[in-house]
Amino acid sequence: MALSSLAYSTTPSSSAERDGARARLEAARGAIEGRFLEVGDVLSRVVDGASALIGALDRMREGLEGQEVAAATRQLGEASARLRDLPAALVERRDHLAALVRTGDELAGCIEDMRQHLAYLRVFGVNIKITSGGIAAAGPEFAIFAQEICDCIELGRTQLDAFRADLGALDGALRAALTNEDELRRRCDGLLPAVPDALVAQSASIAEHQANIARITARVSELTRDVRKKIGGALAALQIGDITRQRIEHVQHGLDLLAGADEARGLSDEARERLTGFWHKLLAAQLASTAEDFHRDVTRIGGAVAAISGDASEILRLRDHAQGGGEKGGGSFLRDLETSVGEAFTLVDDIDAGARQAEAASRTASDSARDLVVQVEAIQNMRADVQMMALNTTLKCARIGETGKPLGVIAVELRAHAGHLETSAARTLTTLESVRAAADAPSDTAGQAGATAAARALRDAVDRIRATGDAVEGDLVDAARQGAEVIDMLKRAAARFDFQRQVGDHLDHAVAELERSASEADVDDLMPVLSPMLATLARSYTMVQERDVHAAVTAGLSQVPTTKASDAAEAAQDEDVLF
Repeated sequence: MALSSLAYSTTPSSSAERDGARARLEAARGAIEGRFLEVGDVLSRVVDGASALIGALDRMREGLEGQEVAAATRQLGEASARLRDLPAALVERRDHLAALVRTGDELAGCIEDMRQHLAYLRVFGVNIKITSGGIAAAGPEFAIFAQEICDCIELGRTQLDAFRADLGALDGALRAALTNEDELRRRCDGLLPAVPDALVAQSASIAEHQANIARITARVSELTRDVRKKIGGALAALQIGDITRQRIEHVQHGLDLLAGADEARGLSDEARERLTGFWHKLLAAQLASTAEDFHRDVTRIGGAVAAISGDASEILRLRDHAQGGGEKGGGSFLRDLETSVGEAFTLVDDIDAGARQAEAASRTASDSARDLVVQVEAIQNMRADVQMMALNTTLKCARIGETGKPLGVIAVELRAHAGHLETSAARTLTTLESVRAAADAPSDTAGQAGATAAARALRDAVDRIRATGDAVEGDLVDAARQGAEVIDMLKRAAARFDFQRQVGDHLDHAVAELERSASEADVDDLMPVLSPMLATLARSYTMVQERDVHAAVTAGLSQVPTTKASDAAEAAQDEDVLF
């Protein structure tokens, strides 16, 4: 073939240099097809990862900028204020129960008075029975009458004992409620105002923490958008690889044209050497221009990737906060808040229970007062019966005469002590009315409403903070993971970005080898052979720079074919041309 004819007809040095250039060019082209595609794929995934990270950051910022945290902080403040008002409500409720207990003590005194009066009445009733037995004129009628008096008084004692038992049960319930109120007061003294103060402080800390995350999120989001922009620029600049590959192939095509030139067979060795020197000069110029553009763009891309990788610490601050490595983890804020809220809930629940117990005690006191009134009224009815019997006894004694006088004296005393019983019973009724009025008085609705409202505000606030915290922490972890993936891909891209050694060195060596066999000899006499070769080579160009270099090198030749736009368009049909 012509290839072997030309190869062996040139000097050994030019043949070796041409073969060395071929090997260097093929190595550079292979590296471009492998490494540039790999780095381009990594950087494309970095852009996708950055977009996903920006989406996560935007969602997190929207959650942080919402009204949930502000509403929760406001509710915690309201709950804290209501908790501080609880001691005053407890004092009012305790005073109410203490008043009922004191009234119960007064009732106990009334019962004791009535018991003593009944005891006297029983003594006088027994005396009437004994005395009437010694008066013959009285007959059995007095004995029967005296027994009725004793039976009536005994019924009164039974009713009074039941009264005292009921009052004792009521007193026990009231005192138990009062003891519970005293315990609640001690617990309030121990937890207030420490718990509401802690709630306010922790809600402020949570708001500050989330505001800090919002600031970091905004900074990282801005940084990530800048990274994505820079990577987009780097991806565009990576097309230098495709440009360089095409220009290498064009130089390879030029070497093939030289090796297969049939017209050069009839040339002398000296002419063929001049043709080869000029052709190597043109190809060396094309390759030098290619190498210059490659070095410039690769240096710029490498600097951009290195600069982007240097921003990794800022992006990874998200991971520090997600793992609690920031100022303080949001989870610990929530745990501290839940501890304080738990204490507040326990106190509010106990106060609610105390309110129910106090209300039950008041209701029992009211019911008991109504029942006791019925019992006192029965004792009053018994007193009226005894007085009537005593009056009848006095009248009968007057008919009997002198022998009935002792019995009449006893009947008078019986009537007098029955009157004392009436006085005690009336005082007891008055006291019972006081008990019922106090028990039926409106309960501490304000204090009860305050405890209920505090519990509701606490529950709503914690639910809001937990929901927001879970959402933000979830987005934070997701964003941190995506940020770490972006940084890892950037580092991998930077590690693989050694194009100067993998491609640039091969280009430089190929240029040097072609330049060593290039020459400045006159080739005007060789234009009949050279002109078709130049025209064929020119039609392969797809870059403006190639045509400019071609024009510069061939400017002094007598017959130089021009490269038309139609030629470039025709060549572009066979190439994957982007430039």
